[in-house]
Amino acid sequence: MKNILFTILLISSVFALPKLGDKAPTFFTKKLDGGSFFLSDSLERNNRPIVLSFFATWCVPCRVEIPKLDSLKNVYTDIDFYLINVSGLKQGTRTLKEDPVMVRKMIAGLKTKITVLLDKYGVAAEKYGATALPTTSVIDKNGNIVYLHTGYKLGDEIELASILKNINKSNVEK
Repeated sequence: MKNILFTILLISSVFALPKLGDKAPTFFTKKLDGGSFFLSDSLERNNRPIVLSFFATWCVPCRVEIPKLDSLKNVYTDIDFYLINVSGLKQGTRTLKEDPVMVRKMIAGLKTKITVLLDKYGVAAEKYGATALPTTSVIDKNGNIVYLHTGYKLGDEIELASILKNINKSNVEK
């Protein structure tokens, strides 16, 4: 009986979604413009906070949020921003696939300079519980999740800006 309980606890901890204060799940993706991205390497090498926003080309709220994120990136230049295009997202019985050509067109149309990562199989999205889009996470320079938000409505960028401002203060104080 103890072995069964231990197994259940182990499995549930492996598949648990991240919460505020948790260490950010690491992942690997390719960049839209070429090259590879490892979240763990970025955290270690740059020692800076990171904003991750999961999106898809078909997501209307994502198209509204991305220019807001681009504006915040221009204000908080000591924070790294990444857009993560999610492919392989399950919607009922369908698996939604994203075409990198369409991603490039969308990004060009939105005129954003944020680095785009391609989550080809939806692995990073799954690790962050991004089953609805957009999903935005903020990771402090120590690798801890300090903000998680699903969806977008006008004004969400104000709350995000407050989080980013407070991260900057804590970075200065330490």
